[in-house]
Amino acid sequence: MPLDDTNWSGVEIHDLQDGARYSGNSLSRGYCPPRRTRIRFEHVVLAAMGMLFLGVLVCVSEDVFPDAGLITYGYAVADRNLVARAIIADSQHLTFSVAGMHYEVDTPSRPLTPQEEQTFFGYAEWKGLSRYPADGPLTIDP
Repeated sequence: MPLDDTNWSGVEIHDLQDGARYSGNSLSRGYCPPRRTRIRFEHVVLAAMGMLFLGVLVCVSEDVFPDAGLITYGYAVADRNLVARAIIADSQHLTFSVAGMHYEVDTPSRPLTPQEEQTFFGYAEWKGLSRYPADGPLTIDP
């Protein structure tokens, strides 16, 4: 009860926007009518400018780095990994020991095209795998 002996239980508030009525009992329980928010024009302009900036950034990255832009980079990496894993899955696995050091080497079971060779070396470099020169086909240490 307020200190000045006012009783708010019989008071009604008329909302001019909704036309709804709120009695004193609902106000005393902490109910507050929902506030209406508007989307301001400045927010729309700011969002449009942000989208435009991202679009320009994507276009410039694709022009400057054709295979490593913001969009094509993921596809290029996935393609490289898929080709390299297919080569490794179909490769010959050799296990040997030299001077007490144990080695496991995978070598492709078929001659690779220059593009496959580049992809294979790129995958090995990306994974941090050792590359060994050999008399025959390429080898990497997985």
